[in-house]
Amino acid sequence: MRGRVVFVALLAIVSSAASSALAGDTPPTAGGPRVTMFGDSIADSLSYVPQARDLLGAGIDLRLELTPCRKLVPPGCAYMGTHPPSVLDIVKSSSAADLGDIVIVDVGYNDPPNNYDSDMATVAGALLSRGVGHLIWVTMREETDGYRQINEIIRNEARREPRITVADWEAASRGKPWFNPDGLHLNADGATGLANFLRPYVLAACGSACAPRSGAVPRNVQPPLLRGTPVVGNALRCSPGAWVGSQPIVLSYRWLRNERVLAGEHTPSRVLRAADRGKRVSCRVWAANTNGASAATSHAVLVRPRDS
Repeated sequence: MRGRVVFVALLAIVSSAASSALAGDTPPTAGGPRVTMFGDSIADSLSYVPQARDLLGAGIDLRLELTPCRKLVPPGCAYMGTHPPSVLDIVKSSSAADLGDIVIVDVGYNDPPNNYDSDMATVAGALLSRGVGHLIWVTMREETDGYRQINEIIRNEARREPRITVADWEAASRGKPWFNPDGLHLNADGATGLANFLRPYVLAACGSACAPRSGAVPRNVQPPLLRGTPVVGNALRCSPGAWVGSQPIVLSYRWLRNERVLAGEHTPSRVLRAADRGKRVSCRVWAANTNGASAATSHAVLVRPRDS
């Protein structure tokens, strides 16, 4: 799909940051953590509107892999005399450090819906195998039946793979005056709208690794709660509690063993393992909006062996 001209306007940069470090979370690093975003000509609006790009990238090391005609697995369609490399090609040539712990995929407008399920599974598997802890997948604008089919595939794949978080751009952008006549490509306000939409997902995934919080971040009014029997082999589920603050609020999860955060454990439920036996397990929920993120931690439960 050919990129369209996006008119650059002077837009106010919304201040954004995340909460200060909690014990056991990754400490902040110089320049913030690496976040990679893959996109086609829709997300490429961030390249034309620097204020939107700066809004999304504030406090993080943002790597943008955006170009018209990009596809998930096959080479892209012809654009300016070449075929852009696919998401999979870039992932295969990238190290874990190149990608970072958080990856956003906003690709699909050039992909046929009949191949999207297998291609999405292939790309997601490649990213997760390289240690990506938070995979944020953006839905398509449902301007065609094909894009509606792709969105259903995205939601189904996220149900199978709980490490995928669906960012529902279709729902968030509905009725907004952010688009060119095709209803897909973004004007300058739309580029800022996309950045504002994605920002809470990034901050919730980022947790304490981002810059200190400022502004009206979400406030916890009811702490997270663990549900389930704490016995090895059983699953515990983390109920996120209740949060107030400017919407939308996006949630992300961590699991702790004896007050230490477990690497790569970001799903709302977790099966207890032999290593948990005799330890105290809890969950932490990060809640984020465009202003920043804050966290709350559940009570801890003592994990018993199955035969006790």
